[in-house]
Amino acid sequence: MSLTRNDVVGIFPPLFSPFTADGDLDRAAFIEDIEYQLQHPVTGLVVGGSTGEGHALTGEELTELTKIAVEHVKGRIPIVTGIITTTTRDAVARGRAAREVGAAGVMVTPPIYQSPSFDGMIDFYDRIHKDTELPVIIYNVLSHAPVTPAITQKLAEIGAIIATKESVGGSFATLSELLDTVADQISVTWAQDHLLYPGLALGATGSISGTGAMFPGESIAMLEAIKRNDYDEAKRIHFALAPLTRAVMNGKNWPAWIKAVATEQGRQVGPARLPFVPLNDEELQAVKSGLEIVKTALAPATV
Repeated sequence: MSLTRNDVVGIFPPLFSPFTADGDLDRAAFIEDIEYQLQHPVTGLVVGGSTGEGHALTGEELTELTKIAVEHVKGRIPIVTGIITTTTRDAVARGRAAREVGAAGVMVTPPIYQSPSFDGMIDFYDRIHKDTELPVIIYNVLSHAPVTPAITQKLAEIGAIIATKESVGGSFATLSELLDTVADQISVTWAQDHLLYPGLALGATGSISGTGAMFPGESIAMLEAIKRNDYDEAKRIHFALAPLTRAVMNGKNWPAWIKAVATEQGRQVGPARLPFVPLNDEELQAVKSGLEIVKTALAPATV
């Protein structure tokens, strides 16, 4: 299954990477997380994104989790491998390994330490596409190294990408510009978790986001409401999720926050890898309060 821009639509959640108390991969829990998502009509799954702590996975771990996911879904939906690294060489190696175990594409963060020039960013994504022979989704998540609309437009023009995930490296302004300029060439998705509704309402084709990982059913219900022009219902879901998503999107300790949400939902995802430490009592109470707001505001279930 090779990904096209028409596949990168709807709610396409990133999977958690569950760890044991010792920080090792918990493979059984990873399969449980896949099954949790497959209860809903998600359009695909990402291994090793930010939610999956891709920054903390070795290349071998990323490949293994991709292989497990591909084998478990059995072609029902595409599996995309996240690449979060520092060099083109390493990104290509991770992408080739993902292709060998059946990934349908890769979702690539810009180099995470130094910021390349315009030409360097073009070369980074173009080489990954050519050398891995896989479709590429931009993951525009680094505020210090944004993938600007000009870069995305050039990459779309040369056929190096099939989609972009506009996250905190972008903005409503970049989303609007990309929808206006390249939406006929690539899929333009939105992933600022606490602002999912307005991005989808503006016209994003879907979302690969932590909100989708935490709340796949509610995210799908929001998107479907927007599609049928039921903006009151979409906003109802947005404001039910908002207190919790604002708390999680505070800019610090993201892996621990989002894993705490999943744990409080009864999901077995384990701790985040150090240096991301468990939430303190006050933070954990914010998670519990936020989940209670979701439960109360959206009862009965929206999907």
